[in-house]
Amino acid sequence: MRNHKNIQWAMILILLSGALLRWSAIGPMSDMLSYDEAYYGLDALSLIQHPRLTPFLPANHGRESLWCYLLIPFISLWGARPFALRLAATMVGILTLAVTYRLGTEVLNRRAACWATLALAICQWHVHQSRTAIRAILLPLVGALAFWALFQAHRTDRRSLWALAGVWMGLLLYTYFSSLVWIAYAILPTGWWLLRGRKSGPAVTLVLAGLLFLPMLLYGLLHPQDVLQRPEAVRVSTMGEFWDNVRVWGKAWFHQGDPDARYNPISRPVVDTALIPLFLAGIIALWWAVRRRWYILWIVGLMAASLLPSLLTTHAPHFLRAVGLVVPVALVVGAGAWGIEETARRFGVGKKAFLIPAFLFTLAGWATLRDCNERWLHHPEVFTLMEQHVNHASNFIRENLPSDTPVYFSPFALSHPVIAFRRADLAPRPVGAFDSHICMVVPERPAVYVSVTLYEPDFGQKLSRWADTSVLFQDPQQNPPRYTVFQAVPKPEFLRGEGMSRAVFGDKVEMRWFQPISPTAKAGDVVTVYLGLRALQPLEQAYSVFVHLYGDPPPWEGGTLWSQGDSLVCEPYPSLLWRTDEWVLQPFFLPIPAEVPAGRYEIAVGMYEAPAGARLPVRSAEGSEGDFIVLQNIEVR
Repeated sequence: MRNHKNIQWAMILILLSGALLRWSAIGPMSDMLSYDEAYYGLDALSLIQHPRLTPFLPANHGRESLWCYLLIPFISLWGARPFALRLAATMVGILTLAVTYRLGTEVLNRRAACWATLALAICQWHVHQSRTAIRAILLPLVGALAFWALFQAHRTDRRSLWALAGVWMGLLLYTYFSSLVWIAYAILPTGWWLLRGRKSGPAVTLVLAGLLFLPMLLYGLLHPQDVLQRPEAVRVSTMGEFWDNVRVWGKAWFHQGDPDARYNPISRPVVDTALIPLFLAGIIALWWAVRRRWYILWIVGLMAASLLPSLLTTHAPHFLRAVGLVVPVALVVGAGAWGIEETARRFGVGKKAFLIPAFLFTLAGWATLRDCNERWLHHPEVFTLMEQHVNHASNFIRENLPSDTPVYFSPFALSHPVIAFRRADLAPRPVGAFDSHICMVVPERPAVYVSVTLYEPDFGQKLSRWADTSVLFQDPQQNPPRYTVFQAVPKPEFLRGEGMSRAVFGDKVEMRWFQPISPTAKAGDVVTVYLGLRALQPLEQAYSVFVHLYGDPPPWEGGTLWSQGDSLVCEPYPSLLWRTDEWVLQPFFLPIPAEVPAGRYEIAVGMYEAPAGARLPVRSAEGSEGDFIVLQNIEVR
């Protein structure tokens, strides 16, 4: 009884330690959200805005839907912010610890199960992935629940547990595509018990699991390209690639793991250095630690099943695709800790024998804390991988600027998932995005711009041509700054269009041209035409601009179209997204071919529906009509 209470207190401390490790960086990581994580947030937002039941979401190479449904209450309570997604991931990680203990008590003796839970609690692999909002973190939780219910059902033959095992097994299909091998591995013993015994319980498990599989199976039959696109894109194509994966995984166990900083801080191996003695001891101690001998075979098989998705796909050792491996590794380490503790007791160490594995776990836990919270957070790749510039700036804007301030991000497209997700958090502020190397967007009222200074150091200079510009905020962690938040007030002469010619296309778009074009050019030159465009009404079509060089006679009278420069208007911020209170400013380029004869020519500009639709009729300020406007004449010498 006393030993049982000690284990209860130990489990409370283990769960608290595991929670602390997973929550310890949730503050600084609230300024981080990666491309993939944001897509999950967007899918969850779409499920909130348009409630529906679907087994699969096709965006970003496709993903099973359970994780996105789980995110809904977190986003509903905490908003479209990284914190909401991270909190969901940490809660799943902490629940996985509790379930691993329950699974461990079915497979191992109680003390070994306690040590196994501690192994998972401090495992840097699981700690890190418990803080990144990616659906793979569900696999160890739901998979462990399925095997725990299955083994307990087999031991007690309770129909409710057989049914529960079927439910968890069915839900496993909706976690991550690597779950397919875990499902197959769970069906094997269930089918064996059904064939070998007289019990009907395994049939209940398989029937319920099959019913839950049906929505995904039907979706796969109707949309095979959605479900198979990611597995098909990453699968190995030769046996040589497979054996290369086996070789790199051999090194990953104790030397160097996944080098991708998104999934594995500082390339840590599968088994932490301090835990290698416990893992090796566990391989031997399993013989005595398991409750039934065949559980040894099950643990080894679960390791192989967990490795298989990464062995069969590219970029091995891929810790995301092999995330299920954390569970059997923790069980082996737990058995090893128990074995070392028992051996030390037999040699007279007594009650203090637990200090030996506890010391090794302490070293491993300290290394996890250091690598996940210090080394990884300051890793040079993390700033870009986790889009800190977008998230940190978004937090600053949300907390400090009025809710009617237009916000623009550069160099980005509004379709970028991180910006699209944070856009919901910044609402009701209008949010846009463009690439200043292609175009600029200036509204007719004060606005805020977030520029990645690392990529566009002259952004402020470009913007100051159209608006009075000042710096509101800069990257506080680095000099020169990696990003800058500008405030811009449009210049009155820009708003009035002083000295600028004007035309209206299709009563939909106003066009201005801002700078005079040189009246002369040489063959081989490139003439720049700088235009400003503003939507006069919400637009339902993307538009392109053409810049043509006409001679005498013009093309419609049998003459030659000497040159043309066609371009989609501000491709990162197409006209479908424009508001009626903002100007899109872009240079268009007209090359003068070497074969153009010397003489006088006309530079003509028009608009048409992209990619190759009808031209818009044009009405110039002088009242002339047609489907193009002549900007000016030019002399080619």
